[in-house]
This record gives sequence, structure tokens and C-alpha cells, in this order.
Amino acid sequence: MAFEKIIGQERAKSFFKKALERIRISHAYLFVGERGVGKEAMALELAKALFCSNQCSGPCGQCADCRRVAKLTHPDLKFIIPMPSKIKEEEQTEILQSIAKDPYRRRELWANPSISIERIREIRRAFSYKSFEGKGRVVIMADADRMTSEASNALLKILEEPPEKTYLILISSKPDLLLPTITSRCQLIQFHPLTVQEIEEALIKRNKLDVNQTKLAARLASGSYRRALELLDDNLQELRAQSLELFRKSIQNTFTQISYVEDILHAMPRDSKKVKDLLILLLIWFRDAMVYYETHGENHNRLVNFDQVEIVQKFVSKFPNADLYGAVQEIERSLELIDRNVQLKLILIVLLNKLRSYIRS
Repeated sequence: MAFEKIIGQERAKSFFKKALERIRISHAYLFVGERGVGKEAMALELAKALFCSNQCSGPCGQCADCRRVAKLTHPDLKFIIPMPSKIKEEEQTEILQSIAKDPYRRRELWANPSISIERIREIRRAFSYKSFEGKGRVVIMADADRMTSEASNALLKILEEPPEKTYLILISSKPDLLLPTITSRCQLIQFHPLTVQEIEEALIKRNKLDVNQTKLAARLASGSYRRALELLDDNLQELRAQSLELFRKSIQNTFTQISYVEDILHAMPRDSKKVKDLLILLLIWFRDAMVYYETHGENHNRLVNFDQVEIVQKFVSKFPNADLYGAVQEIERSLELIDRNVQLKLILIVLLNKLRSYIRS
């Protein structure tokens, strides 16, 4: 079955099946959606279909061309990732190997990599020559929103006059950061969050995990298969216990909050990813409280922390006038500040202080 390696995303699958059957493939696509929902995986499957030796409405997955695309060794395929200005060759190889092994789990070794104009010049050079095997060339660009301004303008020139039989697939979870002139020249393909059931089934089928392990991870993953895998890798129960403690500290006095923040950062020094994970789980606790409040506690199945209903119920009962929506927005702002490299200690102290005011309002 075509595109069988893609989890969910039936609309995108159907779109490309029809496009391949009718031989109506655009020269440029923009895949948009949260990280871990299948954008890179779909880009590789589309590349397989374009190079596939067998005539079908999707990649066969068995021919030499499909296998070379899967390994990222096809001479007419280029997979571009954001990188620092100076890197070791083995680091780039490590990331590309992780994509070949599982495109849902691309390694991220650097904090703020970018796509430089030199990488776009590589694309222009590649597109200026005939393809090695006569089927055209495919360039996949992950995190395209990380292009520098010079790179963006250089890419725009390629999009304005695309060479024949060249295909460019841009991937982004933050399309607002791309130039409007770039997005307008690409065919937009939206990737939606995966359902809890899709994530559960994929975890069991692909990773041979126990049902009890997958149920909570699928609910906490916020529609991202990659996120579910990361949670399981990081000891999900321990991480959730830490987020619950953070949830409880949000109502305590400033001195207690500062002391707790120092303990957190001592346990995970300079680990912004772990802190971000904690805040995402904290966000889910507050969203569960919102759901419980709005449904009057009558629909426990809608809670992400479905096995901790009593904790959510006690919180809502104790603070019936809490501004939960304001609290959720504040956590989302804090997550944005982490991405901007604001000092972690400052973010957490200010966040907990503001959460207390929202809860006791």
C-alpha cells in the first residue's frame, strides 16, 4: 500500500496518491505542521515515489531507487538540515543517519542552527545540472524557517524560475517565519496533529511497546508521535511527577517557588529541553483543569491525565475562580521565551509568580 510508512495523515496521503496518478506534481511544496507528525517521513516517501522504478501511485519501497532514498544515498536527492557555521562532519552524518533510520526521530544536536546561503547555492548548483539518472532532482529542506535572510532571498530566485524536473519540499513547524513571497510560490500541504489512537497503534506496532506504556504517552504527546517517543525515552512517569510538583508549587509563596526553581535547575543544569518538557506537561495539567471545570467533571475521558482525576478535581474545587485560561497563556509565553534563549531561572520564577496570581484571582 502506498505511503504505508506514514502514521495517519490520510488527507495528505490521498492528495499525493491522486497527484501521482495524474502526474501533476508541483515543483515546490511547503509541508506545515507540528514537529513529529510525519512531515519528513512524507517528504521521503514522495521522493521515493518520484524516483521509483515501478509504475504505481506511490513508492513501492522495494526497488533499488526506493531503498537508496530511504538511506539518503540517492544521487539526485539532497536532504538539507539547519546547522551551525562550523560543524564536524560526523555530526552531520549522525543526523542524516537518524533520519534514514526513522524520519520521525531526527536528531537535533545544536541549540540554534540555521540554513545558510551556502546551502541554497548548493541547491542552485545541483539544479543547474541534469539529474544523474534522468528522473529529476529532489531537495528536502527541514526546518526551512531557519533560513537566514540571505538564504531566503536566494531561495526565492530559485522558486521564481524553477528548472525543469526539479522538486523542492520545504518543511516547517513555524511557517509564519518564512517570507510570504516564498510561501506563496509553494503548494501548501497541512499536516494535522495525530490522534491518540494513531499514536498508540504506532507505538505498539513500530516499537513493540506494552499497551499500558503507550496509553499515557499517546495522550501526553499533544498529537506528535515524536513527542510520545521522547517522553518514553525520558522516563515518562518521573517527568510527570516533576510536572505535578511544579503544578502544586504554582500556588505557594514566592520564597518556596524560588527555592524550588533552584532545585529544578540544579538537577538539570542548562538543559532547556528538559525544562521545556516540564512546562509542556505543566500546561497539560492546567488544560485538564479547564476541561474538568467546563464539563463539571462529567467527562473524565477528555482529560490527558485520565488516571489522576482526583488531583484535578481537588484543584478545581479549591480554586473555583482561578483564571485557568490566563494561566495557560502564561505558560505558552514562557515556552516561547525558552526558544528565545531567555534565562531559564528568570522564566520559571516569573512564571510561577504569575500563575499564583491567576489561580488566586
